[in-house]
Amino acid sequence: MRQLFLRKGNLFLQDVPIPLLEDNSILVKVYYSFISSGTELATIGESEKNLIKKITENSSKNVSKIFGAIKSDGPMGTLSLIKNKLSLTSALGYSCSGKVVAVGKNIDKFKIGDYVACAGANIANHAEYASVPVNLAVKVFNKNNLKLASLTTIGSIAMQGFRRANLSLGESVAVIGLGLIGQITAQLCKLAGCKVFGIDIDPSRLELAKKNGIDFVLDAKTGIEEQINFLTKHKGVDATIIAAAGRDKSIINNAMTYTRRKGRVVLVGNVDINFDRDPFYSKEIDFLISCAYGPGRYDSNYENKGIDYPYPYVRWTENRNMDLFVELIENKKINIGFLADQEFDISEAERAYFYLKKQRGLGALFTFGQNISREALNSIESYKKKDSYKNQNFDNLILPKYVSPRGKIQVGFIGVGGFAKVKLLPILNRNRFVNLHTLVDKNNSNMLTVAKTYGVKKIGNITDRVFNDEDISVVVIATPHKYHFEQSIDALKYRKAVFVEKPAVVNFEQLYLLEKLFEQNPKVLYTVDFNRSFAPFNLIIKNVVSNRANPLIINYRMNAGYVSKEHWVNDKENGGRIIGEACHIFDLFCFLTDAFPVSVSVQTINSHNDDASNIDNFIATVRMSDGSCCNFTYSSLGNCAMGKEHMEILFDGKSIWMKDYKVLKGFGVPVSFNRTDKYADKGHQYLLDEFILNVRISSHKLPIPLKRIIETSRLTLTVDKLVRNNGGFEVFDN
Repeated sequence: MRQLFLRKGNLFLQDVPIPLLEDNSILVKVYYSFISSGTELATIGESEKNLIKKITENSSKNVSKIFGAIKSDGPMGTLSLIKNKLSLTSALGYSCSGKVVAVGKNIDKFKIGDYVACAGANIANHAEYASVPVNLAVKVFNKNNLKLASLTTIGSIAMQGFRRANLSLGESVAVIGLGLIGQITAQLCKLAGCKVFGIDIDPSRLELAKKNGIDFVLDAKTGIEEQINFLTKHKGVDATIIAAAGRDKSIINNAMTYTRRKGRVVLVGNVDINFDRDPFYSKEIDFLISCAYGPGRYDSNYENKGIDYPYPYVRWTENRNMDLFVELIENKKINIGFLADQEFDISEAERAYFYLKKQRGLGALFTFGQNISREALNSIESYKKKDSYKNQNFDNLILPKYVSPRGKIQVGFIGVGGFAKVKLLPILNRNRFVNLHTLVDKNNSNMLTVAKTYGVKKIGNITDRVFNDEDISVVVIATPHKYHFEQSIDALKYRKAVFVEKPAVVNFEQLYLLEKLFEQNPKVLYTVDFNRSFAPFNLIIKNVVSNRANPLIINYRMNAGYVSKEHWVNDKENGGRIIGEACHIFDLFCFLTDAFPVSVSVQTINSHNDDASNIDNFIATVRMSDGSCCNFTYSSLGNCAMGKEHMEILFDGKSIWMKDYKVLKGFGVPVSFNRTDKYADKGHQYLLDEFILNVRISSHKLPIPLKRIIETSRLTLTVDKLVRNNGGFEVFDN
């Protein structure tokens, strides 16, 4: 499909994959997408600035970010981030309308053939198709209203600002800024029975407001305060809604002067919040921020999972605001035709934005053909045939033999999110035996950014693009954790070597199937990114402890830091932080002891504070088969300034101390053992390079033995289970 993108101030139309239909989404053939003059022209202007200019505009804050990135990701990771910034590709558009051509399996609100209005940045883009979560779409009953319905997102933003002002019948309201949102806001206020004062510096916008029945239109360059005083009997307006954009702090200060004592000022537009305290204090004015379309915005459970808020308790969600705005359009209660009277084909993007910039239009429409493409039909069929590993037969699953590559190893990379961009992709790109062949990700703009950064020619959003390509011999999987097992199995079935970012599995059912698969196919080229065991410090430690006479006592502490419960890693489907992070340390225990766990005892905290979750705060003591005792303390309660990871090892009259993979000290060992590094190295490069070497020579002596992957995963899942049961003890049958 064709989609409009922006890079370094330049617009370009690109053929990209049709977005994937999700279970809680609908696939929409876009007929119209609305071009927002204010937001999009500002985005283009910001994109035109070079990186140096952006850094110097807010130098102290941005320099601090750079040093923070160097501290956490090292120089190479930071350099990779900068390269991605230089190649940053953005999707434009966030409001569109069209026809439903497919529905996800959890959708009963829509059916194929429905007409809809859709919202959302990176969702309702200027593109031929959109995959839209159910709570970001509403029905349009009359096809003839689709043009106007393409403004529904903008209308909902205006409606939320109106609601934040808490206006009632007969009150007076000033609307500062009569651009796109200001014009709609003024009409909504008028529709609600308010006396409306429209304020702007542009005569043409004032004239538009006047034509739309706004009570008083005032030129901001004249003495507005005096005029409003006389028109409100020197009381001031009950509320002021700021729909303007600008860096001038006088915008908010002026709003104070127009607003009555104990009134309300609501900020909808993009204005710097830098104003004098005295007017607020002396008049006790409430200052409010209006967030986008309404309650639900930026809530992943609401927007992505389709979990609605109860109607009696949250009367006006973002979806209900959208629905009402469409109703106002269809009942002809609001006049917005003048905002959608200019149409451009998507291929005329440059002309459309030139019109908005030079002729100062408030908005325009991109139009798209209404025929459904063969690519869309294929995408819909792929969704219908989507299978799960649960339906696969593992009883006698003999995988096809891996075929050694000739020349450079061609890598297919699935999932190019933050970790992939900072760690895995830079490492692979530096390996002279590797060529990044194909990228797969569901976010087209992110995928184009990464492809540009690393010169990757092929992209896609379905894994088959990688699995079916015979040139690709290695698949790297860095998707959310819930996909790791299934995507790994599929890749192995297509004779690929697999490197999967941890964890290998997220539940015991997957572990059972993976163990069964390894038993039947002991020579698969497969590894998991349990990188701590390949950190240079830990390799040095392993060399020393290998010659010990007695078991080890290991104490490992991870000061993990707080992560919101709403973060994707804490989704039940993704397993949580123990499965996603603690697994590193359990693998390290196996590596350093050359043994496997025989029992584990878990204790958790018991707090009345929901933020102090037992899942993030526990102590696990693991008894190993060689008699070693390994203690792991994991907590989100500590202060990050202390550092994240600390390990102590006691054995044979010797002690080893390691802090954050930067400082290594030994006691009772030669002084040459001690190390101090400026940047932490947790073993990502060593492990990935070792895996690539194994692939090159078709060696089945993998960096991490398959049995260790299984035992590490079993221990991790067991600890997670015990933690969720508030602690306990379990013995393993090895």
